[in-house]
Amino acid sequence: MLCPRCGELLDPTYEGVSSCLRCEGLWISPATLDAGFGDPRWPAGQALWWRHAIECPECAFEGTATVMTARRSSDVIVDQCPEHGVWLDRGELGRLMGAPAEELEALRARLAVIAPNLEQLVARRERWRTDIEIRRKAALERRHELDDEQRRRAKLGESEQLRFAATAQAATAPTQILPATRRAAGSDPPFASAGPVEDEPAPRIAARRQRLGTLAPAEISAEAAQQVARRMAELGSQRAQTSADVGILQGRLVALEDHIRRLEAQLDETRRYAVSVRTELDGSRTRLRTLDEQLEGAGDAVATTSG
Repeated sequence: MLCPRCGELLDPTYEGVSSCLRCEGLWISPATLDAGFGDPRWPAGQALWWRHAIECPECAFEGTATVMTARRSSDVIVDQCPEHGVWLDRGELGRLMGAPAEELEALRARLAVIAPNLEQLVARRERWRTDIEIRRKAALERRHELDDEQRRRAKLGESEQLRFAATAQAATAPTQILPATRRAAGSDPPFASAGPVEDEPAPRIAARRQRLGTLAPAEISAEAAQQVARRMAELGSQRAQTSADVGILQGRLVALEDHIRRLEAQLDETRRYAVSVRTELDGSRTRLRTLDEQLEGAGDAVATTSG
């Protein structure tokens, strides 16, 4: 990472803390802030939204430009990134901690004093397990609710389909009794077919119409009513099917939105884990560099003794 002030390469001082050798500023990770001060967004203070802040070095390392929030705390203005940590200029950590002389040593001593023991680590692991179990149960309950909602919408679509079918059947009922009434009144000439006109095959109806030469107005009205009834039945069936499809799609949309929320939560957790791993990596690199220096010093001492 590069220093947000002067652009120099930040040097890992120890776990979670990096410093700039030119301007002597400090970059502290949220994990170290949480371990040292009990708050990953330490120090708290008023946000200075009108003040021009600098960019987060870790966001820049990841390829994004994020302007940090300037915040005033105890007459000290710091720059914070909500995800990656806080930037402190030279001497600001000592002023915040009340140890202006050896601010890094004071922070190291604070971390060593409040380092968790084995019992605290076990308790923390159990809390994490309990939290994961609670989230798993909540997700399972949410899935059951979505399944119930989908079944309810499917039943609603079926009931609407049955209702429209009954409406269409009621609309066709008058056209079924109209031919018998018309024959009883003598409006149509008698012919050989004894069944309703609607039930006659198409060739027989065509032959009868050809013999009559023309259609009676009542027959035209009956045929038009029958066509309207069939059209209503078709539209009702299509609407019921579309309503059922809408219910199913809405259930799928709710499930997808819930899945997106779970993925976002997992992504946030993965990012926090990546920050902790990066912090551990910086600490390991610092320890490795210290060991290399010790080995080099030991080698020089052996060479001097041999000479």
